[in-house]
Amino acid sequence: MTAAPSINSLPYEVRQTIYHLVGRQTDHLCRRRNSASTIAQYAAVSREWQEEFVEPLTFKTIRVTPKRLKAFSQILTSPRRRALVQTIRFYVPLDEYGPHLDGEQETSAERQRSTEVLTAALESFFRVMTRWQRSDTSPLGLDLHLIVESPSDSSTLVGKNGGPLVTARALMSHLKLDLETLSLPHIDVFSGFRCTGRHLQPKSILAIVSRLRSLEYLDIELNHDSSRHRDVRQRNYFATGLQDYAGTVRVLSLRRPSPMLKPAPASPRQPWSDFYVHMRGFSQQCESFEFDDCIDAVQFFTPFLAGPVPDKSLKGQEVPFWARLKRLNVRNSYMMKTPYLRVATRIEALASVHRVLVAIGRATCRMPELSFARVCQYVLTDGRLEWFVLIYERHVDQVALRVRGFKPSKPLLGAWKNSIATKCLELDIHYETKDPNVPEL
Repeated sequence: MTAAPSINSLPYEVRQTIYHLVGRQTDHLCRRRNSASTIAQYAAVSREWQEEFVEPLTFKTIRVTPKRLKAFSQILTSPRRRALVQTIRFYVPLDEYGPHLDGEQETSAERQRSTEVLTAALESFFRVMTRWQRSDTSPLGLDLHLIVESPSDSSTLVGKNGGPLVTARALMSHLKLDLETLSLPHIDVFSGFRCTGRHLQPKSILAIVSRLRSLEYLDIELNHDSSRHRDVRQRNYFATGLQDYAGTVRVLSLRRPSPMLKPAPASPRQPWSDFYVHMRGFSQQCESFEFDDCIDAVQFFTPFLAGPVPDKSLKGQEVPFWARLKRLNVRNSYMMKTPYLRVATRIEALASVHRVLVAIGRATCRMPELSFARVCQYVLTDGRLEWFVLIYERHVDQVALRVRGFKPSKPLLGAWKNSIATKCLELDIHYETKDPNVPEL
């Protein structure tokens, strides 16, 4: 009797299509029932289903805690399984606390305890990861996502998006490593590093980054752009230390922390400060650069505010040249939250938005490889949020400019047109807002 045909007799591409459809249907059912994914049940079908279908999905993102490091090592012993992993989410739980402490700042002893927990956890994790070889990892790269928080940090209050808010204690409790005792071995398997949860001081982040020899992607929180001594010190240390500790990074994404509970005034405008000089310098080695309110766009692009780009900008500084930059994403707000109010009136805010859009337009002539840029500026006045967005998309020999929320003035359009003309590219402008009452910038 002829053996019944099996799925293994099908071409690899056909099997992958079947796996994709089964996985999509399973996820759809789980979302409808609000239950956990049951992909693992298909491992019992056959060894081929386990290795070709279940494990690539199961091991794509791994969540591990300090207590589970031994099991993590045992499960991911084989190079075949290690090559399936694209992200390791290392979750470090801090001590729990009662609801009566939700609004209280950590004591000195509690801060020291958090430092000890995080330092010990990272040392254990790095020792485990020294057993991995660069050749073990996925061709797509391996990212490390560090999440540090207390299980008690989730508030009983619900945010606008339906998710739980964090407690005031979590917002006020900044983390740091014990840099005097910290002992982390060098690791060359991680190509990306992201840090979320409680705010980890940039000085401690650079200590971690300095041990990641093959790091290309960095996504972290900066301190607030305020005049508080701690914020100024940490921001300056980060900017001046990037070149020394993160020299291999090519994709940089910077975020501000959660809103301040105790407002502090903004830092004075110093576009030629060490912070901005070093940030402009480091960004020139990036292929992708993204920032929000943590960097003031007007100050960052100050070399391009005065007019046509000279050989040298003000203060004798060389005009930045981003030879590698392919993607740029800039987001700034006005009159929303301290210390990012920036101006006092809507008129001043619109003038500042205009300056940002013109300066970045001029700067693009110093970005020969730029393929995508998004500049988003938003202004809050009388409870109404206005968005002003300009998107630059390069397609072979043409650039599409997409404009939302405003009508570009002749000087603004001229800045972008001149930069695009220097690259011998054609320009196609799309006005995506039909409202005739939008402001002209």
